[in-house]
Amino acid sequence: MALGTRRLFLAVDPGDECHTRIAEAVSRARVHAPRARWVRTEGIHVTLVFLGAVEESLVPAVVAKVEGVAVRHAPLTLRFEGAGCFGGRKPRVLWIGVEGDVPALGLVHKELSEALTEVGYVPEERLFSPHLTLARAGFGGTDAGLWAAARALAGESFGEVNVRELVLYESVLSAAGARYEAVARLPLGGVPAPLH
Repeated sequence: MALGTRRLFLAVDPGDECHTRIAEAVSRARVHAPRARWVRTEGIHVTLVFLGAVEESLVPAVVAKVEGVAVRHAPLTLRFEGAGCFGGRKPRVLWIGVEGDVPALGLVHKELSEALTEVGYVPEERLFSPHLTLARAGFGGTDAGLWAAARALAGESFGEVNVRELVLYESVLSAAGARYEAVARLPLGGVPAPLH
């Protein structure tokens, strides 16, 4: 990453209760896909926008753009249930589904994508599909065990969260993997509360 940049993304945090339920389920599901790269439970989130490398000088503008969108939206409720895979017959990603106020979340995503173009963000062309990533295929590229894990989790419910804020995270890369640090928490219908 270039000097003076931060690797940023916007997300919804599912909260401690959901993280606990997910951790319990993952401990049972791992046996089906032992070669998969499992996401640390505390790092599980619903990504709204992945910004990538952002120049340090643009971070305040990013926060301002997100605040401008967040204040126009009421809190929403999301439920986390079921599981599936991205990649069809060659599964690459194991995910938990998101239900509830998904249309409202989609509108937040759309408005964020549009607002952030003014600070250099290039929106993704693929359809927004909110989910919680649990695991990725190992270094071979695909892992049939992910489908077995998805089937094991398919009927489960992982809780509900009342989303009151959007979180701007920095992904800090290290040999131990990515660690996510909150840069700012932007309340829905409120004012920003920058952390650092």
